[in-house]
Amino acid sequence: MVKIGLVAPFEGLYRPLGYQVLPAVRLALRERNEAGGVSGYMVELVALNDNQDPTMAVQRAQEIAVDPDIMGVIGHFDDQTTLAVLSSYHEAGLALVVPTATAVEVTGGGYSQTFRLGADNNLVGATAAHYAVVEKGARRLAVIRGREDLVSSFTAAAREEGAVVVLDLEADDESLITALASERPDVIFFGGGALEGGELLLRLREAGIDIPLLGGNGLNSPYLVQIAQHAAEGVTYVTITPPLGDQAFVERYTAVSGAPPGPYAALAYEAADLLLNALEEAITIEGKPTRQGVIGALSRSFDEQGQPLNPQVYIYEIVDGRYPGELRR
Repeated sequence: MVKIGLVAPFEGLYRPLGYQVLPAVRLALRERNEAGGVSGYMVELVALNDNQDPTMAVQRAQEIAVDPDIMGVIGHFDDQTTLAVLSSYHEAGLALVVPTATAVEVTGGGYSQTFRLGADNNLVGATAAHYAVVEKGARRLAVIRGREDLVSSFTAAAREEGAVVVLDLEADDESLITALASERPDVIFFGGGALEGGELLLRLREAGIDIPLLGGNGLNSPYLVQIAQHAAEGVTYVTITPPLGDQAFVERYTAVSGAPPGPYAALAYEAADLLLNALEEAITIEGKPTRQGVIGALSRSFDEQGQPLNPQVYIYEIVDGRYPGELRR
């Protein structure tokens, strides 16, 4: 018997995210075990809650690290929790497959056992800028800050495309509404998350400001529509999560969870499948499961920084209150 770990929020505000990804990972393990396991080894899942809190995330990483049967970990599901645990997994020589965190610093910082499944904020921000300026014809932009790497990438790319950033504000800036009403930019780019984005949208629409809002991966959450409701209509965001076009996966996932998959379920399943394949390759080469063997196998599927070889991003628009509605790949 060997084990893989999953660390996600299973309690608190972000509990729905944890219980969206847990069935996906369980499904991947069930399918592999029913097919005979990984090179004859049955694989067990160790799932721990980090509450989407950096301090708790470190505690969970340390708990996982001391179990010698755990060969790799899937997680964490937020930029800050992921950044907080990188050194813990590095010291333990334990592979970490990161499904959703987009902060640039997650990879390339010397933690050679960390592998990011999706694009980072450099690509997300540049894609958002190209969409706003080239595809939508925006020339005067406002930026409301959140994740610094995302905003910096968007701003630099937008200027290269010929746009002008007429406002650069914080979400809690008291002059935000007045400044936007005065400058009337073509597009507002918001670099924060869904909770803050929903509250921002309510403030804007209540003030009569109907300027289009564009964001990054942080807006890819049902909380945006739940908080903003009708004010979220037409919001567009660039994300790492692909559309759920695989009906067979949808049916298998629904059979396990009792509900259809959310936006991050497919990425969690892909992360588990990737880790299981790496475990199988490690056993084939070394004759037994080892943490270092898993790291070596994973490294052959990523670049030298732990980045995906062909990262993809997707653009979605909220239409008729539905979350999400794909706009373009």
